[in-house]
Amino acid sequence: MEYDTENNIKIADYIATSPWDSRHWTIFFTVSVSFLMWGVALSIAPLITTWYFVPTSAYYLIIGAAPAGLMTGNIVMGILSDKTGRKKSYLITLMLTVAGLAGIGITYNYIALIVLVFVAEFGLGGDETVSLSLMSEYFPARYRGAAIVESSNMANIGITLMAGIFLLLSSSIFVQKIALVCIAIIGGMISLLARYRIKESLLWKKRKNIYPAQFNIKDAIKVIALSLMGIAIIVGFAFSDLVLGPFHFPQYTDLIIFFSVLAESITGVAGGFIIGRSGRKTISMIGFSGLLGSWMILLLFFNDVISNLYLLLIMLAISSVFGEIAWASRELLEPENFTSRYRGRGVGGVRLAGYTLYIAFIFILVNATVGLYAWFILMVYLAGFIGGLIYLIYGRETKSSHVI
Repeated sequence: MEYDTENNIKIADYIATSPWDSRHWTIFFTVSVSFLMWGVALSIAPLITTWYFVPTSAYYLIIGAAPAGLMTGNIVMGILSDKTGRKKSYLITLMLTVAGLAGIGITYNYIALIVLVFVAEFGLGGDETVSLSLMSEYFPARYRGAAIVESSNMANIGITLMAGIFLLLSSSIFVQKIALVCIAIIGGMISLLARYRIKESLLWKKRKNIYPAQFNIKDAIKVIALSLMGIAIIVGFAFSDLVLGPFHFPQYTDLIIFFSVLAESITGVAGGFIIGRSGRKTISMIGFSGLLGSWMILLLFFNDVISNLYLLLIMLAISSVFGEIAWASRELLEPENFTSRYRGRGVGGVRLAGYTLYIAFIFILVNATVGLYAWFILMVYLAGFIGGLIYLIYGRETKSSHVI
């Protein structure tokens, strides 16, 4: 078979320069709802450890089920979306997500919770991969970055929303469950209607016309850099925002999640358009440098910070501002660095190391002191900084690139 990469470049040029219209609003809307539900699912694992029927011995299994599901969903649905299409995969992930979230809201069995957390996260892990692939292949270059940043920030808003519900309704598990079921059903119905209206990605349809990828040293460096960034975001965000409460401040779990992710939500809403229109290399270095620097300051005044809840929340909020910038840079760089033939599995693949370490260190740090825990997070952010530096030197600027 002969490959016609030139034809794909013409299609990419057409997409990249096309005006924003109703098709883009439909995709932006359903992706935003998808990320909102992903945020709900991401926060639910640590939050439900506060439910009375969940034994302490099950905390780590419930928390570990989240990254296990996300990792599996990223990989499996990334491969499937490359083979069968973005739209078909998008409908499968939606059904799994709704089933998982609704099931968590219904059951009072902690073993079932472990399974259902995995199912919900599997669906949403796949959903994120497909969402990023679809948006990068569908949106005009002028708006692509801002659209990806603003829609993916809905995950932070979902986390903040769920943590707020648990804070306000801390005395009623039943009401918390009702809220979760309502979010699952309403979000699922809205997403289903929107996703049926989406047309398959034209670039995915023409993916076989692209020359087969030749993996070289530049590609290897790119994968290493993106993987290190993924480790910093996946592991760092989880252990500083989500897992810190259950591990070391169980009485403040919902409070820590709420305020730290609220800072990320505000940063995304207020600065998403600017971040999305900025150079990817620049925002990457700002984000990962800020994460590393803020955590170094926290360790410098460590005893004062951990002994004062207000100081802890302030430091976590400062770190979260840079965390959102770093998160955004990764969300942009991942889909923009792979072609349509391999985009789904590429996005999933560079996240594999991050989720593997996330799962492993949940159990490795089970008896760690809070000091060792804090130093571990610093090392994770150092990995992200190194990844950003490698990409700054060797990676390509994808801000205005036309994805193929």
